[in-house]
Amino acid sequence: MRTAALRSLQIASVVVATLLATTTRADYEVYNANDTKLDLQLTVVGAQFGQDQPWWGEEHSFLNISANHWTEFGTNFGAKFDSKLWGGDLFGQASGVYTRSSGDDPSGLTEGLGHESQTTLEQANLGWKTTESISSLGDSTISAQLGRFNYTIGSGMLIWDGGGDGGDRGGWYIGMRKAFQNGGLISLDSKDLKVQIFRLKNNPRRGGAQGEGRGVNADYTIGDSGVAVGGTLMRVYRESSNEDVDVYDGRASWAAWKGLTFSGEYAHEDGSNSGTNGTGYYVQADYAFGDVAWKPTLTYRYALFNDEFNTLAYGYSDYSSWYQGEIAGNYPLTNIDLKSNMVRAKIKPTETIVMNLIYYNFKIDSLNQFNNTYGGGPVTSEDFGNEIDLTFDWQATDRFLVTTVLGDLMPDDAAKQWVGASNDKDWLYAMLMVTFTL
Repeated sequence: MRTAALRSLQIASVVVATLLATTTRADYEVYNANDTKLDLQLTVVGAQFGQDQPWWGEEHSFLNISANHWTEFGTNFGAKFDSKLWGGDLFGQASGVYTRSSGDDPSGLTEGLGHESQTTLEQANLGWKTTESISSLGDSTISAQLGRFNYTIGSGMLIWDGGGDGGDRGGWYIGMRKAFQNGGLISLDSKDLKVQIFRLKNNPRRGGAQGEGRGVNADYTIGDSGVAVGGTLMRVYRESSNEDVDVYDGRASWAAWKGLTFSGEYAHEDGSNSGTNGTGYYVQADYAFGDVAWKPTLTYRYALFNDEFNTLAYGYSDYSSWYQGEIAGNYPLTNIDLKSNMVRAKIKPTETIVMNLIYYNFKIDSLNQFNNTYGGGPVTSEDFGNEIDLTFDWQATDRFLVTTVLGDLMPDDAAKQWVGASNDKDWLYAMLMVTFTL
């Protein structure tokens, strides 16, 4: 790593240590009486990034930026309430997000901008839910919600993140904005069956695509069999366009025997007005070792997203899901026109520390579409590259989480042809992030 990048990370480490040494636990509950509860919410995130040879040494010629080191800062502040009303619970939430970036990040979204910070409305919703169960479903509730709120489906391959970060808003990696806007949600929640009818509209950054989704989602756990299935039917409307897309998604998981779980998801997108035919899917196997020190878990996953796949509102639910690679998934690649193999080893040395070692192999699905979509040099090889990530998460206190990431994205022929790299320079990456939650 370059000296300046390492110095930035060293300074950030000292700041982290000082903060942790002086932290006291705060109480966020401000009112709880007369069947009404009010909580204040605050999350503060700061991250320092350092890189060597971003874009394999071609960041100046390819993106006209210098992205060797930068910082991101964000805060989410608000309140939520819950009150007994009409034989049920009335609930609501309101919050805002402020994010800022200092220096160009390698996404290319900050190129030419002189000020990357913004405060935006995040949560602003009101809802009501029953407190009496439906007898045939056991413990269950029905709820309705309107406004701006978070909504997720499955592992987040299609729907997880309704907010747009980066660019003029700053805070690309820390991704503080999650809420969908102008939404409506009716939900049935029980032990085995969960069903939602939804209307969602995303909240893009300047220049981002605006769209609306309407559909139904259901998840069902089949007793004690270890099998769970889910499905989604949705129509997506893109603003100022008649290119609507119908989405059909199915997913399943099976706890085959102790420690071993298989899972997968398949999504088909039919754009009858535009002639598009998008397909995305993954298959995955996890094995968690039983009574073994450090509780290791091994994971293998194969994923494919063809050249017509619409990524919709995917987001980060865990490492590798669904930003595939701390470098590749956040910066040069998206889940379009991409095939990947992923192997992950996860350990938990203590109750407060989790570590991951993750390997990816990336290939392009359609060379013609890649060249038409991404530009750059003509690409004739489908072999994009390999990435290795080492992550470290330390829950230092009840309030503070410290995250460190080291990454190495090794280019293959496709990556070098794309950016015009003349030699085998690895894209090296380091990140230190501290999260405080009230």
